[in-house]
Amino acid sequence: MSTEQNKAVLHRYFEAQNRHSLDDAFAFFSPNILSHSVPGSDSAVGIDDIKAFFTDFHDAVPDFQVTLHDMIAERDKVVVRFTVTGTQTKELMGQPPGQPFVEHSLTMYRLENGKIAEVWS
Repeated sequence: MSTEQNKAVLHRYFEAQNRHSLDDAFAFFSPNILSHSVPGSDSAVGIDDIKAFFTDFHDAVPDFQVTLHDMIAERDKVVVRFTVTGTQTKELMGQPPGQPFVEHSLTMYRLENGKIAEVWS
């Protein structure tokens, strides 16, 4: 796929996240995805741990929104700078509920056949 097609895949992935549609968002993951950045894990994790993290995150920050700032693509990789904001209603990553959630991220995605195959953050 071209770099523009890879960027379009990630735009649609983040749109699914903003719609709070986990099934739609998970459809963008390769079944063999590896994430090198799931909080609480010291090593790369696969699809089940990634789905568990996002399910817990959606539950703890039900009104979150992702704002995309930049996307830079080369070959099969896309780097995305984004901010996630919302209101935390449950404990998440050791932080108590009831406070604003703000996370600035610079994340690199490797895509394979139109799916997210690897993530570093």
